Amino acid sequence: MSDKQSYSQNSITYDLLSSYYKNIDPQLHDYYNHKHLKSLEKSTQQFRNEQMNVLLPAQVRFLHAAPKAPSFDVYVNEMCILKNFSYKENNGYLPLPPAKYQLDIYRSGQTTMPLLSCIVALESGNPYTIALATTLAAESLKMLHFEDNPTVPPNEAKVRFIQLSHDIRSLDIAIKDGDVVFDRLHFGKESEYLNIQPMIVDFEVRIAGTKEIVFPLPNKAFQENTPSTIYIIGSYRKSSSLETLTLSP
Repeated sequence: MSDKQSYSQNSITYDLLSSYYKNIDPQLHDYYNHKHLKSLEKSTQQFRNEQMNVLLPAQVRFLHAAPKAPSFDVYVNEMCILKNFSYKENNGYLPLPPAKYQLDIYRSGQTTMPLLSCIVALESGNPYTIALATTLAAESLKMLHFEDNPTVPPNEAKVRFIQLSHDIRSLDIAIKDGDVVFDRLHFGKESEYLNIQPMIVDFEVRIAGTKEIVFPLPNKAFQENTPSTIYIIGSYRKSSSLETLTLSP
């Protein structure tokens, strides 16, 4: 039996006992009436809390991570919510009621022939990042949907990586000249979050399973009580365009 059921059931039981002892034993009547009122209060409060949780909005942000894609507008259920989004741009979280939504991405200023369309389900209270990325074949675009997690253990930091560089199939994230922290991070995939002490870390990005460094990541600072997501974006074949973008959470 759940707490909600037990509080409610106890309230009914105590009310019956209170009524039973009303003319028999005033002391027991008062005792059970008090228990009835406390259980009723707990049951009511729990119901209110559950109702508040149901009504919490989801939080959604968008990231343009496709190097050669044009600027775009974002429509949610045929309503424009973002305009003229360029490569590497991201917005702050937008609150949306938990539900399923039709998302359409158009070239800026256009409302016909969307670049991408999809349906996403957003759950109550959850933050999400929706990234526009170039596919592995570099022939089309794709919307990738990630659930963010802002919770951090007290006085710690945490970090994860998301691989959005379309011409690298799989990467390892390692400490400089040291061990691999996240292995075989495939295109379009995210690592788990890693809890760490607030510090500055020198990372390096390697071709998965090798010592070949494709991108150094020195001096990454992680702040206390702050989550970080490091997106790997750009093109490996054009090494000057390979870069990272760090967002919180």
